[in-house]
Amino acid sequence: MVKNMAELLINEKAIIEAVKNHALGIKYEVIEIPENVEVKVEEKKIYIKGPKGKLEKDFSHIPTVWIIHHDNQIIVACRARNRKDIEPLRTVASKIRNMIRGVQEYYVAKHKVAYAHFPMRVKVDYERKLILVENWYGRIDPIKIPIFGKDTKVKVINQPGSDIADEVIIYGPDKDAVMLTSGRLHDACKLRGRFRKDTRIFMDGIWRFEKGWASDLGFSEE
Repeated sequence: MVKNMAELLINEKAIIEAVKNHALGIKYEVIEIPENVEVKVEEKKIYIKGPKGKLEKDFSHIPTVWIIHHDNQIIVACRARNRKDIEPLRTVASKIRNMIRGVQEYYVAKHKVAYAHFPMRVKVDYERKLILVENWYGRIDPIKIPIFGKDTKVKVINQPGSDIADEVIIYGPDKDAVMLTSGRLHDACKLRGRFRKDTRIFMDGIWRFEKGWASDLGFSEE
């Protein structure tokens, strides 16, 4: 059966027929494309465009998975010899679903700016794609955190009547880029090694307290 399936999966038409006929030895997931989303697939590179931006990802590093654009669907398929073969299929399908949802609504990560001793100022430098954290534990030079993703945005909410940061909201269509930026921000504002302190007393930092899709969090860009 494996040999026959290897011959079957030579071209896209054969894969589509295999999916329609529920052929044995092949696993697949079918992803519906919404009306307001445009999709283009070139080999294993996928380009998705929607109201909130454009995304592209290259899955050529996963040789066992096929990605096919058919009508208003994306078919992700692979040969299913064992459980290990199926895991990349689920990963790719999940990432594509996140891309489709991301270009329709943003993924959001919210952070609380907390301090007990040194009030912090947070600025955004979009030209250099950096988040700048000033006066962290009294540091003269700002901490620089890279902003990942072309369309990732950062919103800083200051305390009323002050330039002291209260919240930092990172959002964008690319969930991976948002979470990578959020993780870097969270980790950059931690004391490590011999400088480590009791966080019950020295709470200074920027801590992520909520993450999710904009519609689930009730988040609005305005």
